Amino acid sequence: MIFVTVGTTHFDALIRAVDELAGSGRLPGPVVFQIGSGQYEPVHGAFFRFKPSIDQELSEADLVITHGGATVFSLLAQRKRFVAVANTSLDGNHQARFLAFLGARSSMTWTDAPDEVGACVERVLVSEPARLEAPSLAPDLLAYMRVCNNRMA
Repeated sequence: MIFVTVGTTHFDALIRAVDELAGSGRLPGPVVFQIGSGQYEPVHGAFFRFKPSIDQELSEADLVITHGGATVFSLLAQRKRFVAVANTSLDGNHQARFLAFLGARSSMTWTDAPDEVGACVERVLVSEPARLEAPSLAPDLLAYMRVCNNRMA
């Protein structure tokens, strides 16, 4: 099963891109979408807006396609196959900065273009699950959070 999650906001461009891939047969298996507050409702898979927890879907998924949020940490820790896609329409493009930061310290696959998801999925399916390259991300994450806080102030 492929699980697509956009978190608590909206990311219709990602939902639509994955729905089109599912409809074209380019994805290896059924798709479950968590669409948040988005307007687009996929037609090539089951969907829901919100649940108290998506742990079960993450656990059962063979592949996760996620926005650039905190779910990425969980996926790296679990050594799950995933593609992260930055939702560039939110809050000063913070997801792209976050994913670039983690991408430089891990082997994860990410993009800021939903139309590149198909190519990213193809790469991830023939690769080992992403892993952290740094022995500890804690100092780097704290530094990153300070930079983000300073920019918001």
